[in-house]
Amino acid sequence: MKDLNKKNLKEFIENYVSLDASQKKTVEKFIMNYGRYYDLKDIPKEILPKVPNEINSFVKKYTLKRKPSAVSFYVFEGEKRGEFVEIIDNF
Repeated sequence: MKDLNKKNLKEFIENYVSLDASQKKTVEKFIMNYGRYYDLKDIPKEILPKVPNEINSFVKKYTLKRKPSAVSFYVFEGEKRGEFVEIIDNF
C-alpha cells in the first residue's frame, strides 16, 4: 500500500502481525480491494460512497485515498464489515 503513511508504517505492521489468521485475511481483503479500486476515475461522484465514520480515522491516520477506501470497505457484507471495524479500531 504505497499510500500508507511512512510515519505509521511500523505501527501498522506491528498491529498486523499481532492479528490471528482470520483477522489477517480480513485486512488482506481490504488491502487487495484497495489496490483493485485505486484508480477510480470515470465514475461520477454521485454514485461513489463516502468514507463511513467507522473507518474515517483509520483512513486519515494512514493517509489512504478516500474513494478506494470507501469502496473497499463496502465490499464487506454484514458481519465481515463489523469485524473489519473491530480489527482496525486496534490500529
